[in-house]
Amino acid sequence: MIVMQYRFTLPADYDMAVNEQRINHSGAKLDGFPGLLFKTFLFSRREEAHVTENRYAPLYVWQNTQAMARFLQSAGFKKLTADFGWPEIATWLTLRLPEVERVKNAAWLSIAKTPILPHDDLGSLALESQLCAWDVSRWQLLQVDMGDAPVAGRENYRIGYVATGEQ
Repeated sequence: MIVMQYRFTLPADYDMAVNEQRINHSGAKLDGFPGLLFKTFLFSRREEAHVTENRYAPLYVWQNTQAMARFLQSAGFKKLTADFGWPEIATWLTLRLPEVERVKNAAWLSIAKTPILPHDDLGSLALESQLCAWDVSRWQLLQVDMGDAPVAGRENYRIGYVATGEQ
């Protein structure tokens, strides 16, 4: 499986209620998407604890590359890029996944990205989070936790909606 995320940092004076309305209006449109395990519609407000910027930063888990490509070629992604611009998309290969129900029941998602050092024992990486994945082109470990509050020292987002794919 593949974890995918892009982020849009929004101006400090951006009305984040507009973003939340967009999530409320569009979130369910991705329910049932073939090959999607889940998409968390994530946003952050810079005035909240442990948050530094206004952002829209959805995180997806895809079952395979074909499903991810189908989404990136869709009208929905085309509209997103027309509204917000062309994003840099980060991807990681999954090492550990949470149950989808755990994601759906969480209010916050907290992300840590750490380098994997040359010659690290790849079989002994400390997988400490609910969702763990790695990018072996950049040698980066992604660790993601879901819960009821933000986590100090991490990139924190509110979960506005969780879409789930074809069951």
